[in-house]
Amino acid sequence: MLLRSPSWLLLLSLAAFSVLSAQPERIVVDSVADLQACVDRPAGSPLVCALRSSPSPYAISSASLTIRRSDTTVEGVVEPGQDPPTLKRMDPDLKKMILVHKFASNVTIRNLQINGNSSLVPGNGIQDLSVEGSNVTVADNYFVDSASLSMFFNGPHFVLRHNTFGKLMAGGVVHAANGVRPSRTAILCWGPNATQFIIESNNVSDYNGAINVNDVPNGTDPAQASVISNNTFYHNSSCVPDCGGGQIYVSGKTTNVKITNNTINGGWAEASENRDTLHNYGIEVDKASYIYTSSNQIFNNSISGMWIGNGAHHITIENDNVYNNGLDGVQIAGSGRLLPVTDVAIIGLTAQHNDQHRSPRAPYPTLPRFWGVMIQDGGASKEVCIQDDSNLA
Repeated sequence: MLLRSPSWLLLLSLAAFSVLSAQPERIVVDSVADLQACVDRPAGSPLVCALRSSPSPYAISSASLTIRRSDTTVEGVVEPGQDPPTLKRMDPDLKKMILVHKFASNVTIRNLQINGNSSLVPGNGIQDLSVEGSNVTVADNYFVDSASLSMFFNGPHFVLRHNTFGKLMAGGVVHAANGVRPSRTAILCWGPNATQFIIESNNVSDYNGAINVNDVPNGTDPAQASVISNNTFYHNSSCVPDCGGGQIYVSGKTTNVKITNNTINGGWAEASENRDTLHNYGIEVDKASYIYTSSNQIFNNSISGMWIGNGAHHITIENDNVYNNGLDGVQIAGSGRLLPVTDVAIIGLTAQHNDQHRSPRAPYPTLPRFWGVMIQDGGASKEVCIQDDSNLA
């Protein structure tokens, strides 16, 4: 018989108590007022504020739902047969419907539906969820009827994972969302503090722009890069006739972003009344530098699969598959008013059948078509290297 000393049993008991005590406190609420009161609790140990599912949306009016407390999770309570609870803007004066304050850190928002109620608000710059804090995770949410910006963040170490933009859950079934507004952007990342972000495994459909990364300097060390990976994009940049851009748009002072394993479908073949004027690229790199793309599937965009231009430099394109776009596979632009492009390496690129029918009314009707890679710069760009393992049929 194996015997245990009392001291051993005491250690086991203390270990069990330690595990139990490490679990965060969880408070379940059924109103916006109680949810705000929960996240307003004094700083301390980790806290979960859980919002019950409801057949009717929870209205947010008069003031933003603001999270200032660190180490806090806001989540929807979803029982079998229920949809995630919906938070809905009901005040046109709310610029930010939900705000994670810049002093908050280690915040998680998950399992909610966020309804921007676009018909209520007058114009651009309206944010449904705004994250200014650090080490914030937004996961497993539905963003619907977005006012202008579904998801805005400008804090460091942000994670956006497993969210659905442009659809809602109703009766256990995913439906297309109402309220398409041409100026809407699903995800906007802006400014010098929004570094080392991860955007992965999201589904974004029917916005003017899917992801806009603007003036986000991440240095040049690949180990410190921001990441956009394993997302699915469909029919974004659908503004007509000439105000669209890349479904993934990386611009300005942005550096050191890895764009990998995404599926980028422009939805151009399915377009009806605006097929001839639809304006979209798959990936657009405008002035940014030290950008790495790899293993993306880029197709069915009305112009080119990828656009690189206006002073962009240190760009690597590796093993991307670019096909069935309307103009070219990869378009490098650095002439006229655009700054020349430098240091572009194209490795193992497959660019085929980028010559789909476009009418004379299509964007840029005079540009040459059918190129796997088109360098449109009058010889100004330097060091554009296309490795011979690329397939540019």
